[in-house]
Amino acid sequence: MDRTVLKTIPEGLEVRSNTIRLHFMLSGIRCRESFKLQATKPNLKYCANLRAEILNKIGRNEFDYSEYFPNSKFAKRLGIIKEIPGVKCSELLQQQLINYAKMVENGHLSPSTLSGYRKIITGKLIPELGDYLIQNLTALIIRQWLTKFNNTTEKTINNYLTPLRHMLDDALNNELITTNPLESVAVDKLIRVTSKKSEFEVNPLTEAEKQAVLNAADGQIKNLFQFGVWSGLRTSELIALKWADIDFKRNLANIHQAKVCNVEKSTKTKSGVRDLVLLPKALEALENQLKYTSNSEYVFHNPNTDQAWANSNKVSDVWRKLLLTLNIPYRNCYQMRHTYASTLLSNGENLFWVANQMGHKDIHMLIKHYGRWIPKQDGYKFVGNY
Repeated sequence: MDRTVLKTIPEGLEVRSNTIRLHFMLSGIRCRESFKLQATKPNLKYCANLRAEILNKIGRNEFDYSEYFPNSKFAKRLGIIKEIPGVKCSELLQQQLINYAKMVENGHLSPSTLSGYRKIITGKLIPELGDYLIQNLTALIIRQWLTKFNNTTEKTINNYLTPLRHMLDDALNNELITTNPLESVAVDKLIRVTSKKSEFEVNPLTEAEKQAVLNAADGQIKNLFQFGVWSGLRTSELIALKWADIDFKRNLANIHQAKVCNVEKSTKTKSGVRDLVLLPKALEALENQLKYTSNSEYVFHNPNTDQAWANSNKVSDVWRKLLLTLNIPYRNCYQMRHTYASTLLSNGENLFWVANQMGHKDIHMLIKHYGRWIPKQDGYKFVGNY
């Protein structure tokens, strides 16, 4: 813990390990309530402001203990808060998982999304909010929970909030609560204050790195990675590719499916369904792959199992080990897609054509993520000589 922080603890606060305790007097009784927060300057300031708000309400005889500390054992012991029968948030969150599973069965939710929701509910929501009765879950409690994510990206925090929103919406519809506490939380503002900048970065392979990877790989792994950097497919689309999707006469590949957790689904977006023009090196990789899997449904197999790739994680493992062997700075295998895009754009290809190849609905994503590779000059030029 930073000693300089400890020297500046505001009045009425106490720091114990990873806990900040508030002290205040109510009707001659000394009250102590704790928050599981690290003693950082922002957290101490937050707790000091909260204490000031409590003291102000006590002074105006408007303080409601249950609004601020609905699960306080101290207040319940003194009878300040009475036990009220109700449903715990953990029960409602478990019901959400059942609902999500039914949505997967009915084709309204992907298995990978269910897996993500399950991790959030069991790993983030239930441990922190599960013990609260639904009627006791206040906006203040949610704000306190969100302040803990000061080293998390905005996208991740929004992912955490999605199943919480679903739970509260259902609770409101089922009349378990009269108002949705999340509506009283300035979520966007709070996230901007607490979250960190996303670490997402377009970091394609250099020409030398690309050649080193393809020279070091062999057999089916070489074909997979060569096709990856010259087709721009998402990894989930890459492992879902079937020979029936390939038109060798017109040098096209029909991209319409992705594979996640060994389950096929439609592409990430509607615009993701596309006819991909096969550049010469992508076509070469497919022709070389024919001798391995021409009698199979799927184009690319894991050579260790001689079965189609089950999920993107297996491809990532092989990619990571290869970069490590070559002493190439690590970036995930999704950078094959970025390598493809940056190569086309730096060679002056038409933005609209590249966007179509990538499965984007327009050129805005290209400009946002690949702007530095777009030459100054305008006009269409299909180089094609890759």
